[in-house]
Amino acid sequence: MKSWLCKSKQYQKDFYKKIKGEIIMTLYEKFKEKYLSDNLIDFFIEKRKFILENNKKDYLDYLIKEGLLEEDITNVAKMSLDLFIAQAQMILIHDKEIVETYSKLNKKQKSMLFSEINKKLRCMVLNEITYGAELEQYQR
Repeated sequence: MKSWLCKSKQYQKDFYKKIKGEIIMTLYEKFKEKYLSDNLIDFFIEKRKFILENNKKDYLDYLIKEGLLEEDITNVAKMSLDLFIAQAQMILIHDKEIVETYSKLNKKQKSMLFSEINKKLRCMVLNEITYGAELEQYQR
């Protein structure tokens, strides 16, 4: 009897891990799809240009003078995708509460939670891109 109970508990744990893994992958794929479908690369590049033109004019002049502006924009495009995906993975893997909450929500609530996490991801990436510009300015 005890053996059956242990097996049943192990089955529940394994089943929970499987479901949790499926939820994480579903959310991860949705975030990746959202990034690509919303043209977030263009969004982050435009934000970087805005920051350089309005707040970092000396650094922008340096990039232009040295012929590095195109390289900087390319780096921002690559960095934004990498950061967006890495931050999404970090949130989904390390924040167990989000995954557990997501699995219990109805469709509308899931959409709202997804939207909030998406906003958080955008802000995190924008902060990195902005901070990256400041760091690069002081390193040169």
